[in-house]
Amino acid sequence: MKNVLTIAGSDPSGGAGIQRDLKTFAEFNCNGLSVITALTAQNSKKVNGVLPVTASFVKKQIETLFEEYKIDALKTGMLAAEDIVKTLAQIFKNKKQKNIVIDTVFVSTSGYPLLEKKGIKRLKDDLIPFAEIVTPNIYEAFILSGVKIKDIEDMHLAAERIKKLGCNAVLVKGGHLKEVKSQKHALEGFNQGSKHKSKVVDVLYNGKEFKLFKAKRISKDLHGTGCILSAGIAAGLANGLDIKDAIKNAKKYVTRMIGKSL
Repeated sequence: MKNVLTIAGSDPSGGAGIQRDLKTFAEFNCNGLSVITALTAQNSKKVNGVLPVTASFVKKQIETLFEEYKIDALKTGMLAAEDIVKTLAQIFKNKKQKNIVIDTVFVSTSGYPLLEKKGIKRLKDDLIPFAEIVTPNIYEAFILSGVKIKDIEDMHLAAERIKKLGCNAVLVKGGHLKEVKSQKHALEGFNQGSKHKSKVVDVLYNGKEFKLFKAKRISKDLHGTGCILSAGIAAGLANGLDIKDAIKNAKKYVTRMIGKSL
């Protein structure tokens, strides 16, 4: 059984964060390990407060795990503070860790900030270069790339710019894009009649080619879907899948979990 580490915040509701990541790792037959970056007061609807863990204690958690376990993949989620991001960058450099998935968690679904502004800049400059893949939603992609995303062409451009930050691949998630409109990259069945208007497109870019992942849109606001997807990708990489198959399997799992919650 492969060991997959999540470095993220705690969600007492279990819908996102550390708790959801561990559930997801288990579903992919992986042994889940965790390092907590922050405590939160939240439920399934909103975040009411955040208490970051000190960077030195985050470091101690990680180093203690590395003493015993071979980490086959890891993912980051909510990192809360610049000092934590800086610490992780140094650890990743020293450990030469592979299969790093960075889920760029900046703001909660309800609008609560989950990483300070200085931390976002530090993440762009120092952490993303270590990533096998970065998984921003369109808001996070805008913060990272400066591209205001309105359609698939914008998602392509944002992915290209984020790739230049040094990661191996980027998955720009289109779940928050209400309408997918494309001239250059026309998609069969998208926005061609009312029954096709509920599609979600994610764009993967690896520096050489684009790959589109399409799925049915389910009209329900849920927190934690980004955590589930990135955790599933990390588990797939740990199990030896290439990045495309890891994403494909993770997206199928997310869709199944959303369906169960309806």
